[in-house]
Amino acid sequence: MRFKFLAITCITWIAMSYSLICLAEVGKKTDRSTHNFPNAPQEFVVCTGWHALCSASPDCKMNGDMADCDCLRVNETHIVLTTEIQDTAVKRMTEVKCTNVHPCDIDQAPVCEAIKYGQYEVDNVKYDWVSTYSYRGWCSLLKLKFTACDPRAPDYTGDSYWAVCDAAPCTENQNPSDLNRPLSCQCRVVKAKDTPFVGMNDSCTGVNGGIMSSFPLSAWDFQNNTYPFPMPGYEYVQGACAPLGSDPLPPR
Repeated sequence: MRFKFLAITCITWIAMSYSLICLAEVGKKTDRSTHNFPNAPQEFVVCTGWHALCSASPDCKMNGDMADCDCLRVNETHIVLTTEIQDTAVKRMTEVKCTNVHPCDIDQAPVCEAIKYGQYEVDNVKYDWVSTYSYRGWCSLLKLKFTACDPRAPDYTGDSYWAVCDAAPCTENQNPSDLNRPLSCQCRVVKAKDTPFVGMNDSCTGVNGGIMSSFPLSAWDFQNNTYPFPMPGYEYVQGACAPLGSDPLPPR
C-alpha cells in the first residue's frame, strides 16, 4: 500500500516537477551495498513542500571549500539523500527512524519536518531553506545533452571542481541577479579528479567564471539515459518525458 501511495504521488510530480537533478543531484558517490543490510539507513527519503532546487546552476562561485550557488524556490514533492544531511541531530534521527527494513513514507522522516518548519541547523544557524532534489523541469534537462566530465580522460577540457548542493543550507538573496533563482545555497565543492561529474550542454565548464552544480558520473547511466540505482518516482518522470507512442513488444 505504501508503494502504491508513493506511485500515485510520484505521478503528480509531473505536473509541477523537476530537478536534477541536481540529483540534481546525488552528491557524493554513495555506498549502494547498504541495500544488503536491512537495518541500514534508508538512502533516500521523500518530503513535500518548499525547498531550494539547484539543478543545472551553471555559475556557482567558489568560496574556499564551498560554493555559493543561485537556486530556484520550489514547492513540490522532493527527495533528500540521507548521507548528505548537514544537520547532525536531524541526520541521526532520520537514520535511526528510516531504515531499509522500516522505511519512512512521505513526510515521515525527521528531516522533512526540519526543512518544512525552518529547524534545519548547520553550525548553530537555523535555515528556512534547504537544497534538495525534485523533478521540476526534468524533461527539459534531459535535452541538455549530459556529458561525462572526467579529468583523467585524454584531452579533457573543463573545470577542475564542481558543486554538490544536496541538503545544502540556503538563504534568501534580496537582490538576485536572476529573479528566477532567488535563493543562495552554500554547496560543497568536489575535486573532479577525485569524483568525475556529469556536465550539461556537452560542456564540462561553468559560465561566468563559475562552476556548475552537478552529480557524479557514478549516478548516471549514459547508455540507458537513466539512474543506475532505484530513484523514487523516476520511472513515472521518464515515461512522461518520452514521446507519445507504443513500445515494441519483445520477441516471442
